[in-house]
Amino acid sequence: MLKRKHRMSRLRTVAALTLVAFWAGSVTQAENVGRIRPWPENPHYLAWGDTPVFPLGATGYHSWTPISRPATVDFEEQLDRLAAVIAEIGSPHVCGFVRCLPYDPMNHMHDGTVKEVLQPWAKLADGRYDLERFEPAWDKRLRAFLTTALRHRIVVSLEVWDDWSVTRGPGGAYDPGAGAAWNAHPFNPRNNVNYDEDVLPSTTSVCDASFYSTIPSRRSIKPVLDLQKRYVDHLLAIASEYPHILISIANESRAHLEWSRFWAEYVRQRVPSGMMIGEMPSTNRKDGGGECEHDFSPLILCTDRRYDYVDIAQGVSGHEFRSPREQALGGGGRILEYRRAMAEAGTQRPLIVSKDYTRGPDGGDMVLWGRFVGGAATARFHRPAGNHPASISQFQHEAVGRLGHFIAQVPFWRMHPEPGLVSELPSGAGANVLAEPNGHCVVQLIGETSGDKLRLALPSGTWAVRWIDPATGRALARSETTADTTGMQLDVPAGSDHRIVHLSRASQRSEKP
Repeated sequence: MLKRKHRMSRLRTVAALTLVAFWAGSVTQAENVGRIRPWPENPHYLAWGDTPVFPLGATGYHSWTPISRPATVDFEEQLDRLAAVIAEIGSPHVCGFVRCLPYDPMNHMHDGTVKEVLQPWAKLADGRYDLERFEPAWDKRLRAFLTTALRHRIVVSLEVWDDWSVTRGPGGAYDPGAGAAWNAHPFNPRNNVNYDEDVLPSTTSVCDASFYSTIPSRRSIKPVLDLQKRYVDHLLAIASEYPHILISIANESRAHLEWSRFWAEYVRQRVPSGMMIGEMPSTNRKDGGGECEHDFSPLILCTDRRYDYVDIAQGVSGHEFRSPREQALGGGGRILEYRRAMAEAGTQRPLIVSKDYTRGPDGGDMVLWGRFVGGAATARFHRPAGNHPASISQFQHEAVGRLGHFIAQVPFWRMHPEPGLVSELPSGAGANVLAEPNGHCVVQLIGETSGDKLRLALPSGTWAVRWIDPATGRALARSETTADTTGMQLDVPAGSDHRIVHLSRASQRSEKP
């Protein structure tokens, strides 16, 4: 068995290297061959070429900004570490997932020491930037990062813009001081040689930053917009060479819907057909609406045909739902709300979760499994802060391995959230349910439930039942049970307040797309 797994791992490595060579040679031969795209038979999930995949991500320090911190971030080591976990899982249906802001947001508050900052733009002797010229070392490092990720079967969410560095500063949400955020942003007129404060203010705003008002439908600040386009064109020229990239318009955006739509349309015209474009709005921590403009929210974006996916990380995070239990169950409920809106509008697409702030053993498993069982298309932890011990990153990689091994055993690409299959829960418990009712059913059971009963409205027949402890990945109990016309009743095994039960019909335990 071990030899077979190593042989499979070698075959996947050869396939990945072949894919790198193909894409490096020509994108125009067959633009959608091997590209990340929605799975046609169930577009709530992703496919890599003709294979449905579920991307998973664990992180290391500074992993959000791997390009701009060359003296601090060894991205090859980070990608190798994640790739080793994915290879050990050994399934073509599980791949890695990272996010990347290519320029530095000058947000070093939680990251510890940053020894060097490498921005995309040429830095002059006086410390200012020339936004018309690009830094060759940055180009080289970005290409190396994307190539390494592709070699390792790791999907990259590549972010065009960052919000923190725009809306924090004088007049913004708060001012982190000199050398940080908008104070140090290359597009701040004090930091470049291309325009002055008569063109764009050196101050900012929480919800009305001038940086977001350059587009024609707002203030039409053409000198700045031209330079914004110049950067985006340069970034996309590189990104378009690769098949494993999701383009995200922004990170935690407090901009307005017009800004996001403008750039979604602009990017669409400049990338290969089939390249996926999405967005991650910042939410209001109340009802999932946009933080500054209520309609700039995941619920609105998931029915907008300008986007191929929506990054719902903010809408299901600890910002919106406090405890890990609330994040898993409330997040699952919100995913179901988004899916129902898409079904009504006919805009089914993947719901991406690119980061979860509950990133350690104090609830990390519950939240990570909640994303999968709740119906998201990806799951990934947020990076550890500089004051977090290395054990946080170790936990993340182990947790991804445990979930990945489970995902490899179920045909998620044919499954949907089905909370209605639970006809009776133990007192005080909550559940997420992902099911293909005639073949597989996965229930995430959360709450103190030892000795209680769980009733499921599954079709009649014999079902194999496997209870799993997500904290270890080990089976707690195995059995077979029969569902009759009223469904089935299961005894909940003793254990923690977080358990998974996987039920499969005997005739459908081995599934292929």
